[in-house]
Amino acid sequence: MHSKSERYQGQGFKPKILPVVSTKGGEGKSTQTANLGGFLADAGIKTLIIDGDHAQPTASSIYPLEYEAPCGLYELLMQTVDLSRAENIISRTALDNLDVIVSNDPRNLLPTYMLNVADGRVRLRNALSNPVFSQYDVILIDSQGSRSVMSELIILAATGEMIGLVKPVLPDVREFMRGTVALMEELLPYMAFGINLPHIRMLVNCMDYTLLAKTTVEQAEGIILSGDYSQHANKIIINMLQTRIYDLDVYKQGHAVGQPVHRLEKKTSRKSDSAFDSMYKLACELFPEWKQRFDVLALEGDAK
Repeated sequence: MHSKSERYQGQGFKPKILPVVSTKGGEGKSTQTANLGGFLADAGIKTLIIDGDHAQPTASSIYPLEYEAPCGLYELLMQTVDLSRAENIISRTALDNLDVIVSNDPRNLLPTYMLNVADGRVRLRNALSNPVFSQYDVILIDSQGSRSVMSELIILAATGEMIGLVKPVLPDVREFMRGTVALMEELLPYMAFGINLPHIRMLVNCMDYTLLAKTTVEQAEGIILSGDYSQHANKIIINMLQTRIYDLDVYKQGHAVGQPVHRLEKKTSRKSDSAFDSMYKLACELFPEWKQRFDVLALEGDAK
């Protein structure tokens, strides 16, 4: 476990803020947000998950909570919570190093308010600059599967990259190119205010070994390399992660038992990677600066 002095580099320390986005529902954003967060936490990386799917919150309910804060995403964006005390907004999970901000907008009021208030699209970005969030190394933000102001404010909160989740079927890839890329194009004017759009790291979820899946992924890679996905490809940068998340029952099991999948499946005799290997590879790709910590976690897993 690293100390504050190791993490903080003076008062300018800021967490890495990584949204997980797709304008199509059912791609597995909440599942992969939770599992990546669980892996980082077990590696000693202080992690916060923000459940930004206000309509169908899942990411904040996968792991049992040891403490549930009285406020959540609604109060954070409505600016009605006192952030001088972390316990007002931050809930603690049963996993060491993993906290959450729950989604709590059952009447679906946030989209209308954020759409009409002048600073709506940058409200989350501004809120996360509060010192209460400087205790974290990584903030993962789950999002709703839709093109909306809520997705826009989540994207604009990123510090450099975001995960774009897609399944290896052609309609989903097309929807990603039409929906998520179009959403990014609408945010281009914010670059004039010094807000750079995050690079999209495309992650293939629910991969299988069919020829169709392989062909679809190759087609997606071709579109990305050609830059044909947008006339603004020089500003909306996409690259595909080499890690593949395979379509395994262990991900459903993780939901059922409230555990991150890397704890449930460390080794496998299947052709595909184990759940542990998938999370390890994904973490190494996204956070290469912490590979040594991930290697230690892998060695601990081998020793058990």
